[in-house]
Amino acid sequence: MRGPAVLLLLAGCAPLAAVVDPTIAQLDRWRHAAPAEIAVEPVACPAGHAACPRLHLLRAEACMRLAMAARAPGAACPALRGHLPCAAQSYAAARALTPDPKLAAGEAQARLCLAELSPPGEDLAEAASAASAANSPLLGARVALLAARPGAGADARRCAAAQGGLPLAPAGSREAADLARRIATIPHCGATP
Repeated sequence: MRGPAVLLLLAGCAPLAAVVDPTIAQLDRWRHAAPAEIAVEPVACPAGHAACPRLHLLRAEACMRLAMAARAPGAACPALRGHLPCAAQSYAAARALTPDPKLAAGEAQARLCLAELSPPGEDLAEAASAASAANSPLLGARVALLAARPGAGADARRCAAAQGGLPLAPAGSREAADLARRIATIPHCGATP
């Protein structure tokens, strides 16, 4: 009799789901929570729980939404790191549990923005993580832009990155135009490797 009495007592203080399964309680709470509430609460999920992928996805989307809300009009990335690390880590955690191209694209976008905001040296490592997250020619072109930007290393390496990225960029895209401009501004780069 003591077990049911304790359960009823606990249920009176908190929703039954929180007592029986805190992971399900967190999922239920997040279904109606604002992105800022979700972003500050870590995922509480034991390994193998069926709700884990959904919780990581909800947190990734909340963090990404908050990060991208800080963008200037027309900008691909925000000016500050803000919630980008949370988005990248949460997408990666969700993707590790449920491989999905949409999750990979979300992680890659967060990591590309992080790369844009990282100091030289860290930027290329973050860009490489973005490229490995999602195998996409467009993302490859964006990574090449990062690797070819001023201050990213020796001119020969920057030139090779820009030239390698140009065929990946869709014709007429902003990435293609930006890579062509990079090639033209790198000394001795020209149109050939």
